[in-house]
Amino acid sequence: MEPLRDSSLPTSGRGLAFAIHHDSIAPQDHRSIPQTSIVIAKIEDILATILAALSESRVLAIPIRSRRTGAVQLVKFPSSREAEANKFTALLQILHVSHEALVAGTVITKRAIYYQNPELFGSQRYVDQLVDDIAFTFGLGRDALSIVATSKGLIAGAASVTINNGSVLCCNPEDSQGVLLPDIRAITSVHLAGIRWLLVIEKEVNLFASPHPSNCAKGPYNKATFRGLVASRFHETARVGPGILITAKGYPDLSTRKFLHKVETAFPMLPIYGLVDFDPDGIKIMLTYKHGSQSLRHEENATLHRLAWIGPRSSDVFGDDHRRPLSADLNPMSTFDHSLQPFSLSEPGSSPCPSPCQTTGFSPIKVTLPLKAVDRKLAVRLLTVTVGKDSRCTENLDVIRELQIMLLLNTKAEIQAVDEAGDLSVWLDYTLRKELTESEN
Repeated sequence: MEPLRDSSLPTSGRGLAFAIHHDSIAPQDHRSIPQTSIVIAKIEDILATILAALSESRVLAIPIRSRRTGAVQLVKFPSSREAEANKFTALLQILHVSHEALVAGTVITKRAIYYQNPELFGSQRYVDQLVDDIAFTFGLGRDALSIVATSKGLIAGAASVTINNGSVLCCNPEDSQGVLLPDIRAITSVHLAGIRWLLVIEKEVNLFASPHPSNCAKGPYNKATFRGLVASRFHETARVGPGILITAKGYPDLSTRKFLHKVETAFPMLPIYGLVDFDPDGIKIMLTYKHGSQSLRHEENATLHRLAWIGPRSSDVFGDDHRRPLSADLNPMSTFDHSLQPFSLSEPGSSPCPSPCQTTGFSPIKVTLPLKAVDRKLAVRLLTVTVGKDSRCTENLDVIRELQIMLLLNTKAEIQAVDEAGDLSVWLDYTLRKELTESEN
């Protein structure tokens, strides 16, 4: 699909006018969905084995594959260990609920399963683990069990989603709340109108706002969040054209990841960017969107390989002059020159404009925080995983570099660092224009 040109945007040889116009995702090919009859047969095989063991007064057992090792373990009842007996009962309950939903052609949420017997399950997290264990044992995705997570993804922009009952959900709210994404199984098609970019945002709201005075005038929603950007109508007013904002409120749920994968597959020309904190957790969230998670590696169609990290990066927090090659003998204490000015927001070809930091008298060092021990451990683990895989190492060289900078400077910063330095909308306008220009050159 060729990009459409919009004469309202300056091109000057750089081709910034990029549009996806009135296209849609086709209804899902049912041949790609694991057959319900196969899942029902697998569950009934387990139940038949349990009934046979009962009639012969043998120990009952449910086979479960370990997601860590891949080895099959038998969860037995009765058992000398109370935890194992409880696990058997919980697994049997989930298998029963899944079988009922599959036969009836309905869907049940993991939250609903938990509230059927909270005393048995103990916690929602335990239900989540067992459901994923069963799906992994069957070699199928969680949705093949007719069990889904309560969706937490939010969307805002000129898009509409058609549900399998024929209703159409408009995704361009007038308030700052965004629209809750339906479960992926209920979506038959997605329509985009004149969309030039898609931005995945780490946070819905800023629960721990910085005490910096600049926040006082920013209203209830800091712009460095999904709700803040929706409230400012950035998806409509961006200088590069209209776009879509999406958040999964932190670490992404499976349904949101599958929705994004569907969009990426259907619209190969649509640029997709990620806005996450400059810290190890932010990078892990971005990599989860991009490559999926280790614990749910059996889930298909849940990656976002075209996702590009738009920032903020070290250059956005410390200033462009800070971007210089890291040497092997670099002294971490001397890598940051406190006299450096932060990023410049002057557009190419325009006269230099004052940095937001300069206009507010704000020093970027005030919005950085030292890494905690848990941050450093996560950064090292992410480097080990990324560098250990040749394809990911080549693909994520920028991520590797930024993690190294965090470790060397023992520093992290939230998205708010950019907003507090001036205005996140201005920075996003500049950065989106720069990214779109580079992608077309």
